[in-house]
Amino acid sequence: MITKDSNFHKLHETDKFILGYVFEYAYLVSKESRNEIYIGDFYGDPHCGLISDSNNWCLVGGDTLSVWKKDGNITNISDVDICWISKIRQTGLNEVELLIDPWADNGGVWKLNVDTFERQKLRDFKVDSEYSEDFDW
Repeated sequence: MITKDSNFHKLHETDKFILGYVFEYAYLVSKESRNEIYIGDFYGDPHCGLISDSNNWCLVGGDTLSVWKKDGNITNISDVDICWISKIRQTGLNEVELLIDPWADNGGVWKLNVDTFERQKLRDFKVDSEYSEDFDW
């Protein structure tokens, strides 16, 4: 099982799933069936991941964004506006906010509808201090 691999890094976990990666490859693992779902590969490893509160979808972010839905569909979004995703948070039933590289000039917060993939920039966001994982956004 992939979660037993010493190189497995957990991104998120719920009562039903574990989301993580081994090197550049992301996986969603069912706790019940132990099925491993390959989500996609990322240049430089995934940076973040989120499983929805309902366990109906998950997102993995990094240089691109991969979206898995319970029906089995996986969509990979490669968009210059929402690349280098640093953090993800769920804000509604099917909505999330994506924090785009806050140390870059194009750092910002984007809203994404997981059903329609419509996206909208909410605001610029740039961290001026040294690199740190701890900051409010």
